[in-house]
Amino acid sequence: MKMGREVMVPITCSIMVILALVGIAEATVYTVGDSQGWTASPNITQGFYDDWAANKTFKGEFVWNGTHNVAFVTKEEYDNCTQIISVFSGGEAFQYKLPSNASGMYYFICTIDSHCAGGQKLAINVTSSETPTNDNGSSASLTMGASWAILCTGVLYHLIN
Repeated sequence: MKMGREVMVPITCSIMVILALVGIAEATVYTVGDSQGWTASPNITQGFYDDWAANKTFKGEFVWNGTHNVAFVTKEEYDNCTQIISVFSGGEAFQYKLPSNASGMYYFICTIDSHCAGGQKLAINVTSSETPTNDNGSSASLTMGASWAILCTGVLYHLIN
């Protein structure tokens, strides 16, 4: 019987760690525009990036690919395609990490010529990646990783004893 426990403990622990890692990796990293990348007309049509973002939940990070610049702007600057200093110059992949408390709308445009007016702009609705809190500020629920750690500890305790 002792041999069975010696084999089961590492196997059970390995399974728990894998499941915990799967639960932790809940945020998806999107490449803006998928295979199209960050590009201007005639490669895209007006509203292309709106359609691309429509069925996605944004939290964490996303990647820009393409030779065009990217500027993080306000809603007014987005609506008017206001030319501002860009965040990224283009030419290489650029990964943008949202702040951990990010939520609500975020706006991005290309500031090259009339690319923004031609549809090279993106508005995304960001879902907060922070754990919700109760009115008193305490955490409303355990994270997936913490839940699995507690479960793994309990299973190991019972297998060893």
